[in-house]
Amino acid sequence: MILEMKDICKDYQMGKSSVLHVLKHVNLTVNEGDYIAIMGPSGSGKSTLMNIIGCLDVPSSGIYNLEGNQIGKCSDNQLAELRNKYIGFVFQSFHLMPRMTALDNVALPLLFAGVRKAERRRRAADALRIVGLEDRVNHHPDQLSGGQNQRVAIARAIVGNPKLLLADEPTGALDSTSGRQVMELFHQLHESGSTIIMITHDANIAAHAETVYHIFDGILKETDTSELTDPEV
Repeated sequence: MILEMKDICKDYQMGKSSVLHVLKHVNLTVNEGDYIAIMGPSGSGKSTLMNIIGCLDVPSSGIYNLEGNQIGKCSDNQLAELRNKYIGFVFQSFHLMPRMTALDNVALPLLFAGVRKAERRRRAADALRIVGLEDRVNHHPDQLSGGQNQRVAIARAIVGNPKLLLADEPTGALDSTSGRQVMELFHQLHESGSTIIMITHDANIAAHAETVYHIFDGILKETDTSELTDPEV
């Protein structure tokens, strides 16, 4: 088991007397090798849940254990260490450094982890090879297509061999062809043993996962995958 959430709630104080309940008693278990999608419309709580899973935020109540670490008791520095050690992030908008090459963008998390330069560059080159961009190591983001930039971002996410890949709308900024290529890459990573949680509003994207959850009004429920269409992207 990589992570377990028990009775997770997230509340925000709205003024002196009003409380906004964003997550309501969420329970989730993720085991090594799982491929999970979490679906939900805007305002459903899925972004808040993603932030807690990714140690970018902490719950108001409940217990979240990530690889034996109880997240609610961690300091900001400890949360940063856990993110860098256990989680690889893939975002809709790539978040690449524009003045850095693909190789240096991918190597960046290893710099923060204290890995020596030669080893950083070797591992970054290996990650770019995995995503099919070994011939683009010296290209900058503005020299790459959207799909290629997302593959650079995926390489950056996997370069540290994280326990969990957390992807937030990974095809949202891509055309359909690039989207299909990115989803095929996630399939290949899962086949090679990666554990993946994908946050999406798109049932077609969610259909790629083995297990699908739906979040609505802060309540998380597992979805019958037979209700989803076969994936097209």
